[in-house]
Amino acid sequence: MNLEPFCFPIVERPVFVENASGMLIDPENPDSFLTNGHKAIVREDTNEIISIVKSSYEVVRNADLIDSVLRQLAVTGTSFRIDPSHSFVDNYRMRLQITFPELRMRDRESDIALSVFIHNSYDCSESVRFFFGAIRAICSNGMVFGEVLARYHSRHTSGFSLDDLGERLHEATSQLDVIQDRIDHLEVLPADESLIEKISESVSKRLAEQVISEEEIGRISQYEILNRLTNHISHQIEPRKRARYQQSVSKVFAL
Repeated sequence: MNLEPFCFPIVERPVFVENASGMLIDPENPDSFLTNGHKAIVREDTNEIISIVKSSYEVVRNADLIDSVLRQLAVTGTSFRIDPSHSFVDNYRMRLQITFPELRMRDRESDIALSVFIHNSYDCSESVRFFFGAIRAICSNGMVFGEVLARYHSRHTSGFSLDDLGERLHEATSQLDVIQDRIDHLEVLPADESLIEKISESVSKRLAEQVISEEEIGRISQYEILNRLTNHISHQIEPRKRARYQQSVSKVFAL
């Protein structure tokens, strides 16, 4: 996968505002600078303004973040690949999926490889964070294990460190049997009305109506519903919105 689109150059520039007379303060005149505690994040190669943020906001560049992640994973000795199936980038946000093909679970139809989803933004919409999840081989359905596995969260105002990513991966690996047991349980647990209510309230009422009919309640497993949900999210929801839906599904199914 080509990572160049993720690594576009950004610069920080001062912000100038209009004075009381409505005239733009002259950037060339030092006496005209108005200190308002904000700065602009600008895409340098296109000169597009991405966002206006507080001066205290510590920008974490995608390129630095990805480099740090790959270096950390390289020393773990665990095989991994950059996975385009749930990765995306735009001027504002990025999500990079890294899949570990040798760290697998399985359902009745497919291998399920452990993945990690790396997040970052330049518009304050989210901070540096990662979630462990998985990708189902048979259909590229993505899911998040937000309730079972450890999560990392860093505020931009305090910098970031991924020095413990290898340790977090080790912890995730140690919990694969727990996740496998949960999958096995969901495969035999009937989808009842209370589950549909939870999906309606926590994920989407419209989506709940799409994934199961009234006649199927009690006749199909909760795992079948999980697969229908993750399939819709993975293939019908635009990439930038998938994480929110995946996290909601994770809570409903206690994954």
